[in-house]
Amino acid sequence: MRAELKFLNDIAKPWDELNAFLIERYAFQPDLSDVTTRVSAIATAIKHQVDILALDRGSKPKKIQPEVDTESNAVRLMSDVSDAAKHVVLDTPDRQNSIFVAAMFEVNLEGHFRFLRNGVFIEHATLGRHDFMSTALSAIEYWSKKRNLNLAWSGAVREAAHEFFPTAFLHFDTKYCINMSSTRIMCFRRDDAGNVQPFVPEVVRFEVR
Repeated sequence: MRAELKFLNDIAKPWDELNAFLIERYAFQPDLSDVTTRVSAIATAIKHQVDILALDRGSKPKKIQPEVDTESNAVRLMSDVSDAAKHVVLDTPDRQNSIFVAAMFEVNLEGHFRFLRNGVFIEHATLGRHDFMSTALSAIEYWSKKRNLNLAWSGAVREAAHEFFPTAFLHFDTKYCINMSSTRIMCFRRDDAGNVQPFVPEVVRFEVR
């Protein structure tokens, strides 16, 4: 039970809290805010699962990391994100990555905008672009099974309220982002299956309030 509680406290709970925070309509500097700070902490907590497994096996983390990287790209990405947050430039160029935050808006047929969430994206040198929240969730699920943890928890990436407005707008608060010289938005449209796909509207009406 101690192992499960530690996992929930250090990883699942912070993921839940960030998940809830990202559906708040805030504007962020893409590379510097409370969001990026939380992302680094979650990635690092996930990366340290290698150390815990190594301790349980009486082995060394360096021997286990290649094993779990092969089994899960999500685990590999979390390790690389954690190391980039700590060291900035990694010794292995293939592992280099960066994080950015972008507000995601759905555009309907009338050209109105619905705030979906603030997306956090990993730009990885070899693995490409990945949604951090989805990737972290996959890594959490991987580690709970790998360590045989009995968790009464499940996660799902959330979306904001289903409300469309003529303008795509965000609110800026220095409580969550100490300085903002720019912000980033991405637009999407639902396909026939109900999934959001990248979309470029003819006109984007955007403001920060």
